[in-house]
Amino acid sequence: MSERIGIIGLGMMGRYYLQHLREAGYAVYALDVDTGRLAWAQEQGATVAGSPRQIAEACEVILLAVPGNREVRSVMEGEKGILAALRPEHLLINTSTTHPHLDEEMAQRCAESGSAWVDAPVTWRPQGLIVMVGGEPEHVARATPILEAFSYKVVHVGKTGMGQRLKAVNQLVGACQLAVWCEAVEFARGIGLEPELIRDALELPVPSSVLGEDFAGNGQLALHYKDLGYILELAHEHETAIPLTSVVHEVFKAVKRAGEPHWIQPGIVTYWRRLNRPG
Repeated sequence: MSERIGIIGLGMMGRYYLQHLREAGYAVYALDVDTGRLAWAQEQGATVAGSPRQIAEACEVILLAVPGNREVRSVMEGEKGILAALRPEHLLINTSTTHPHLDEEMAQRCAESGSAWVDAPVTWRPQGLIVMVGGEPEHVARATPILEAFSYKVVHVGKTGMGQRLKAVNQLVGACQLAVWCEAVEFARGIGLEPELIRDALELPVPSSVLGEDFAGNGQLALHYKDLGYILELAHEHETAIPLTSVVHEVFKAVKRAGEPHWIQPGIVTYWRRLNRPG
């Protein structure tokens, strides 16, 4: 593989990308604020960089895998940011879940130097990752073989920002489904039933994480709450009523404030139990 790929952000997704890209034969450069993750990246055969700008200077393709808008701006801007070292041959692939307007802005700023930007957020399915891509057709065509190295399905949704818009729909559905499952489990428990009956007697697909109440993780609940904020902003901008999602957003807000920072999304169950049966 001739193109060198830089990955900025070695959380769960960034590490997944790195492993698969290395297996596909790509030369990979890596950057993260966590030195332990950088040591792991070196063990996988990646080269460690010291700044986003160094990634840009060394690589033709840059994958962003950071939490959200603020972090994308942080790695793009400033003296040590990517924008300071952009060249026409650069392709930036934003797999982070961000507001579509940020992707539109960054695509324009990249275009000023002749480089390319595509938004490519991802979502898990039993078969693997689905990548939702927004961008110009020629840029998406160049990104697709790279994305296919770690996914089972790559969908070109439309112009820049459309990948993020489809991801917003995905996050809306996921948040509302999860809120219903958590409420059903707590309701069943509150009226004297074993919550497992939802799965075993009714044969409804309640997630095992909700039944098992194993909520330790990487803080995904806070990230999903962040995504719901983007969703509500988009709905307001387009004058689209999403009242159920507005309620779910308030649930996530309450759980985020009262829960533990490391909780994943099903921690909502514990919040409801603490609320209903304090002590």
